[in-house]
Amino acid sequence: PMDLPKGDGRICIVHEPGGRVSCAPAPARVPEAAVNVSYLACSLRILQSYGREPQFSLDPKDPHNLRGDMQVKRFYPEWLEGSVFGEVLFQADYNLKQLCLGDIKVEGLPSILDFEDKADGPEKEGRAARQWFVLRKAGIKRAADNVVVPYCEMAVESRRLVPSRTGYTDAPYTDPGEPFVRVAEAVTQRFAEAARSLPAVGELFEIAKAATVARYLLQCGCRVDPQVLARFALPQCPEGRGYATEIPTLKTARRSSTVNFAEGQLRLQKQERSMHGGVDLGMPTKDIPDCKVNQPLLGQGTLKVPLPLFVQRAAAVAA
Repeated sequence: PMDLPKGDGRICIVHEPGGRVSCAPAPARVPEAAVNVSYLACSLRILQSYGREPQFSLDPKDPHNLRGDMQVKRFYPEWLEGSVFGEVLFQADYNLKQLCLGDIKVEGLPSILDFEDKADGPEKEGRAARQWFVLRKAGIKRAADNVVVPYCEMAVESRRLVPSRTGYTDAPYTDPGEPFVRVAEAVTQRFAEAARSLPAVGELFEIAKAATVARYLLQCGCRVDPQVLARFALPQCPEGRGYATEIPTLKTARRSSTVNFAEGQLRLQKQERSMHGGVDLGMPTKDIPDCKVNQPLLGQGTLKVPLPLFVQRAAAVAA
């Protein structure tokens, strides 16, 4: 347990002059300043052990058979498997696939079914694609009272998959008119609505904020306290050791019929699409940009306490 302000686990981070890292209750009027301390601790641990931000991939169990019955969850780093942090990555990705295939509906957002009838030629053939969440922009706003406010802009990217010797890989070219691409663009443009309607996507955005703050503080020279970080209990899913790493493949199939008058035959056609992909929260730039804001965020007299995840500068110098 850490000595933190009471609340729901969301705090605001203060990068004090001299390198001290403190925290305070997040002001309700500025929700973007709130950071989930559990996500922050996990993001720091990932950067320390993995060297970059987390990734998740939902892959076919047989890399040469995209129409197989099962998909496999892959977490990077692997120890995210079974954790709440890792489950958010999976659930957000799974919701994206369900939305794309029309299994769930969000008002104002299309699925590939909205574009299928307009497709012709190769679009009528069975295809597979991957979609994944990415962090398109990441930065920090520093308030006048040194509160660190993360700024994140997320997007969805999509690629058509083609077979190769090692399994399926991204096609050299993906048609911008491909239904998967058009859905990805729609979700990107209306990401805030998707995040409000799909709780897992909203939590993914909170993880992106925490990852941005973690990277920025390390960039500023703040030192993680390895002993405190090692003692921090990473919240786990209730399934424990029974956590499922394989799930049924997400795919959709549609049947249509055409009459060939020259041959006098009725032809039945089946269109099948399968969906893969994941999450990649890698930072879009090597260094996190920051800018100063003249207005303070914390009220006068707000109590700030040292954030135990970091070695406080005075203690580091004394050591």
